[in-house]
Amino acid sequence: MPSTLRSLTIAAVLAFSPTLAHAGWVIEWSTSASGPKGQTMPAQQATQSIAADQVRMDQPEVVTIVNYDKDSFTMMNPVKQYFWSGSTTEYVREMTRTRDAAMREKINAMTKQQGKDPLAEPVGDPTPRPVDPAKLPPVSITSAGVKETIAGYEAEKYEVKVDGQLFEELWIAPLDLSADINYDRYLASQLKNSAAMLGKSAEAYNAVYRNPEYRRLTEKATVLKNVTHHLAGKFERTATSVQQRDLPASTFEVPESYRKVRLSDVLEKPPLTMPADSSPAGSMPKN
Repeated sequence: MPSTLRSLTIAAVLAFSPTLAHAGWVIEWSTSASGPKGQTMPAQQATQSIAADQVRMDQPEVVTIVNYDKDSFTMMNPVKQYFWSGSTTEYVREMTRTRDAAMREKINAMTKQQGKDPLAEPVGDPTPRPVDPAKLPPVSITSAGVKETIAGYEAEKYEVKVDGQLFEELWIAPLDLSADINYDRYLASQLKNSAAMLGKSAEAYNAVYRNPEYRRLTEKATVLKNVTHHLAGKFERTATSVQQRDLPASTFEVPESYRKVRLSDVLEKPPLTMPADSSPAGSMPKN
């Protein structure tokens, strides 16, 4: 074949080739929460895209992208077109700093009304302290003997008890996403996030993620519904649709028009707790 014709043929193939895409999954979720007295919060919809060891979660006010292969976390504000990106450790550190500042501001507003001195600015690294597994409460996971069809998949219900108290109800389906998500990297990321949480839920999550039965049940399967019980009430997340789909590489990229800012500037409101998780195997509540 003459060199000129060969060049034209290659150019034609490149011109009509599809843009780079990854085979993956798209899961639609419905989330709801209720307060300690049973008051119900408005339900929210979320879209989760999973491919090539990456997870993107589109929620009404924020978009998160986790790259487990690169251990990176990105948070975007689609209204302001702001974004923040860094390692998981940096994300946890910044979220801890932002959360503590919000809590300090709230406490200082109360003490000011009472005529007391405000809290001093914290000194030192906000990185959470290491978790001692030996001090975590015991976890038991048992089948409830109930099955339910969720988003087209038959899921079996399990009850997760921490220190004898019901903590989570999980509906687990034999939907294996391990070709798209490295479970060890995913779990390592979850442990980093849970280490930054506060209160009784923090101990519970740290204990559950280290439980060998939890790993056995979720490593080659997917939680399609979970109900989490905690002091602030109840959080529920249910899959409404699960589809295999080719996802363009841009799904997991920040648009060029977005501007990088501090993590606190991305958030509409300073968080008092860590935000909802974007994991494919389970979720953390927005307390």
